[in-house]
Amino acid sequence: RFAGSPTVLLIHTALAPVRLQTTSMSGPLARAAAFCSHALERVKDFDSSILWFLMVASVASIVLRLLDEFIFGMSEGDGDSTLTEWCAFGAFVAGLMFVTRRKVKKPTSGKNKKNMDTFADSRGDAQRRSRKVGLSGSGTRRLVQLDNLSPAEEQAPTQVGYFELADVEAIVKACRSGEMPQAEGKLRELLQRGPHLARSEAEPKGVQATAGVHMLVEACLDTGDVDRACNWMQEALGSGIRAAGRTIHAVMDAFVSKAVTGRGSENRRQRAEQALSAAISKGAQPDANCYHCLFDRCLAAGDSNKVEDWLERAANRGRHDSTQAFVGLIRSRNQAPTHQQAEVWLQRATQAGATHLTHLYNAVIQVCVRTNNLERATYWLEKMEESANGKGVLPGETAQTRCSPDIVSYSLIMDACAQRGNMHHVERWFRQMLNSGVCTEAICYSNVIKAHSRAGDTTGATKWLDESVRRGVKPDPSAFNALIAAAARAGNPRMAARILQQMLTDGVEPDTVSFNSVINAYAKSEEGDAHGPERMVELMCQHSIEPDVVTLGAAVHACARVGDKERAETIFKRIVARGKTTPDAICYNALINASVKAHDIAAAERWLDSMLVDGVSPSVVSYTTVLHAHARSGNIEAAERGMEMMHKNGIAANVVSYSALIHACVKIGDVERAEKWFSQMRQAGIQANAVSYSALLDVCAKAGDWTRAERWLGAMQEDNVAPNVVCFNNVIDACTKGSNARRAEAWLRRLLGEEPKMNVGQDPPIEVPSEVVATRQSFTTAAQAYASFGGYGDVERIFSDMQKFGMDLDEFSLTVLLSAYSRARPRQRERAETVFKEYVASGGKITPPPLRVLRACLGAPRCERLLDQLGMKLPACQ
Repeated sequence: RFAGSPTVLLIHTALAPVRLQTTSMSGPLARAAAFCSHALERVKDFDSSILWFLMVASVASIVLRLLDEFIFGMSEGDGDSTLTEWCAFGAFVAGLMFVTRRKVKKPTSGKNKKNMDTFADSRGDAQRRSRKVGLSGSGTRRLVQLDNLSPAEEQAPTQVGYFELADVEAIVKACRSGEMPQAEGKLRELLQRGPHLARSEAEPKGVQATAGVHMLVEACLDTGDVDRACNWMQEALGSGIRAAGRTIHAVMDAFVSKAVTGRGSENRRQRAEQALSAAISKGAQPDANCYHCLFDRCLAAGDSNKVEDWLERAANRGRHDSTQAFVGLIRSRNQAPTHQQAEVWLQRATQAGATHLTHLYNAVIQVCVRTNNLERATYWLEKMEESANGKGVLPGETAQTRCSPDIVSYSLIMDACAQRGNMHHVERWFRQMLNSGVCTEAICYSNVIKAHSRAGDTTGATKWLDESVRRGVKPDPSAFNALIAAAARAGNPRMAARILQQMLTDGVEPDTVSFNSVINAYAKSEEGDAHGPERMVELMCQHSIEPDVVTLGAAVHACARVGDKERAETIFKRIVARGKTTPDAICYNALINASVKAHDIAAAERWLDSMLVDGVSPSVVSYTTVLHAHARSGNIEAAERGMEMMHKNGIAANVVSYSALIHACVKIGDVERAEKWFSQMRQAGIQANAVSYSALLDVCAKAGDWTRAERWLGAMQEDNVAPNVVCFNNVIDACTKGSNARRAEAWLRRLLGEEPKMNVGQDPPIEVPSEVVATRQSFTTAAQAYASFGGYGDVERIFSDMQKFGMDLDEFSLTVLLSAYSRARPRQRERAETVFKEYVASGGKITPPPLRVLRACLGAPRCERLLDQLGMKLPACQ
């Protein structure tokens, strides 16, 4: 029930003898003891100045009582009271000495773990949200470990507040199902009841109150309602529940993530700043990550007034807060873009008497590494080593506050060396870290393995892993996970699976992240393997590791990539049947995609219906995937029904959805229908892109309506959408199918940078972007217009120009050229035979279409003789 400060606990302990003997005391000591005992039991959120005032006042009261008795001979009680007061005075002296020692003593307990968390945060780990405090797929409580804890949080009293797990789960579930008013009502009821006390950490009755608030805020943030999440945090603080630094940072990060660009971005940054200010005003203790978010993403670069205001506010709250503010400021790209500026802030911090100097110097090293100044980063690390060995003194150091490098210091340098491929220096710093004794041998090996893995050097990481095994050192699971992730990024799922197997062989217990990384490697592999993810899921179950929603989504997605619908459904049903994982929209979308790739549209629609039945809201991706399936099959009526259902269920279609409908119109060549959906898309306020315009131009091309195609190409430029080469090829194709060869060639000449005159109608005022150049398809489509009526001379001229641009004939170009010879009158058999021989001699690919046209041009006997001469055979189907 206290503010969480160890000082409060120490004073409370020191006053224990006084409280026990209050009834036998009299005079000022009794009154002071009673006052302190009552205040410490009732007052929350003590300020340090109040604590010291109470100690001084209480000690002064004791001294006055003794002076009264020994100097003036005044006695207000029996002889036992003197002994009692001496005991109380001794307790106060012991408490004061202990508090003083704690002020100067360098923390050692849990330092490495906390520094590792700080290091992960300083690297801007985007996957940190994936490790957020929350409920696992099994519905059980995860171990809560708060990063960057202040000393008050690290030394929390043994009696801490706990929420009932069922209450927290109910609110999280309501958030996930979109029942926000119900979730908000349950939250207020929970805060009104307040947390209960759990005497033992070994058998907690629920979720720790601080961690529970974090879980609830994260669940609200997952719904995208940042303002509501901020209000929830403020309500918890108002109820006297301390918000962890990571909770404040999560809210701030959510605000500024939505404020990257667009309207209201400045307001979002201000809301993030206000959220931090309000949390501080209610007694929260922000960490360096909160201040880093403030200085880096909320305040404008060069806004020195705001920076100084915040530094002053932090300094007024004590040296610990001041230090956290300076660490966040130094790490900020916005306020410390260079290592020189970072060193200026470091000097300011040391002059202000900042504590935790190692954290400050680590922040400077991080800036040096970020600005590619490895030499300066190495300089600061060497200075820290000299200080630790007593060979030098760093700015801000005192005899009581020595600065020495920790695991973060070495890791920053090792990572930088690994990124530059300087593995010799990586090994050198590894040896120094090992000899310095800043961490255990296992952590040293884990760190060097991670350094290689993060640099993508799986060979080097594997070498260090093998060496650690030979030395009998067992790296922690995070080292294996880093190596598995590196193998996954390299697109090598077999290597990732092999590392996981070694992990099991070496007796290192894998976790969900280990298996998910391997499954994700299979999902992203170009080869495609649905059997591998199935094996991983089976292995997880064998080792009693519960698959979560990430496992489910990645495994089903891996099956979807190869169109293995049956295996995808088997994995989905197996994991869901365990009753501990609730599939989300991403999992269902992967199933729908697997069904579509297996050409089973009925199954895709069945899974879409299952989402609604199971209370999972389909996303625009869910509907659009089915729309694409109907579009590819040319079933425009079914695609339109899907769009209507989409609107009926309140899902706003996007440009991809409308493009799928327009593509369905392409299949049946219905230009009017395509234009209708295109107009509806624009009326809905959706900006058309190059893909949607290209689909519309493709419809015009299929219909041979070149005038309409040119009109839409002009509208595209008026809409400030830059046409690509596909759009221009569609216009050329429309002219070709509309039997307007000269206009088709004119569009080709425009792509080549020429300014030809169109032979029909007015020249459309359309400019070709400089980055758009003609492709082989551009030449082939334009030549096809002449080939349709046997104009082989024009076809040869166009292909001659194509070869001047460095593009040789392919099987499609050959087919068009042979078709021109075949349709010419008289037929140009000698030209066809010569061209075919030259094409074969150049090693060109031979497919059935050009062979068919060649046979039609030469006749069957002559064609067979030519093929025999070239050592080829005419397929039987020809």
